[in-house]
Amino acid sequence: MMLLPLLLAPPAQAREGCTDRDFIGAFGFFGTGTVIRSPVTDLTGPFARLGRFESDGNGNLVFSSTASFNGILIPQDFTGVYKMHPDCTFNTTVFLPDPINLRVNFEGMLSDNGDEMRDLFVSPPGLVIHGPGRKMKLSACTNRDLAGTFQFEMAGSILQPDRSRVPFSALGRITADGAGGFSGKLGSNFGGLTAVGEKISGTYTVASTCLFEMKYFTADEGRGPNDGVKLKGVLIDGGKAAFVMILEPSIATVLGGFKRQ
Repeated sequence: MMLLPLLLAPPAQAREGCTDRDFIGAFGFFGTGTVIRSPVTDLTGPFARLGRFESDGNGNLVFSSTASFNGILIPQDFTGVYKMHPDCTFNTTVFLPDPINLRVNFEGMLSDNGDEMRDLFVSPPGLVIHGPGRKMKLSACTNRDLAGTFQFEMAGSILQPDRSRVPFSALGRITADGAGGFSGKLGSNFGGLTAVGEKISGTYTVASTCLFEMKYFTADEGRGPNDGVKLKGVLIDGGKAAFVMILEPSIATVLGGFKRQ
C-alpha cells in the first residue's frame, strides 16, 4: 500500500524550453576568425574581438569591446537584439558603428544553465567568425578580483612588414598579487622558433566593469614605451578565469585566456 501514492503521483515535469529570460546578466566574450570581404577594404584579414556585454533578459544587448582587423585596433561600443528559441538556440542582430556601419547577424546557443553561450556569424556574407561568452559573475571589480595563480595561453598570428602572417602561440603560468602586479614564466612559439621558460613580470589594472589591461616584459628586455606586450582582458566565472587579447604590438591578432590553477 505504501507504493500506491507513488503510483498515483503525477510524473515529474520536464524542464521547460528556453525563453529570453534565460539569457540574462553580464558576460565576457571574444570572437575570432577571418574577414574575407569588408565594406572597408583595409579591414580584411585575421579578426579578433574581446569585451563584455550585458543581456537584459528581454531581448536587448549592450556591448563594450575592442576589435582587431588585421592588426588595426578599433574600440567599439554597440547594441543588439536577440530572440531565444525553446531549444536554447537564439538569433542575434548587432549594429556595428564607425568605421564599419553595418548590421550583422549571428546564430547562437545557450548552455551550462545559462552561464555559457557560443555564436556563429551568419550574415552578411564574407566573414568567418565564431566565439564563446561566459557569465562574469562579478560586479564593481577592483585589482583584488584578479589574484592567484593562473594558467595562461594565447594563439594567433603576427603581421609582418611584407603583409604576410606568422603563426604564434604561447603557454605559461602567472601569479597575480591582487594589487596590480604579477610575475611568471612563459613559453612561446613564433613561426616554429620556440622560447621556453622565459621569466615575465608586469602590472595590471582592473576597471569596475571587470575589463582589465595588463602589460608584461621578459627579464632581458627594456621597459620603454615600445617594449613589452600589452593585453586587454575580461574576468569571467567569478574571477576564476579570463579571456585576453593582445593590444600591443597591434600587429598581433592573438587571443587567449587565464584559468586559475
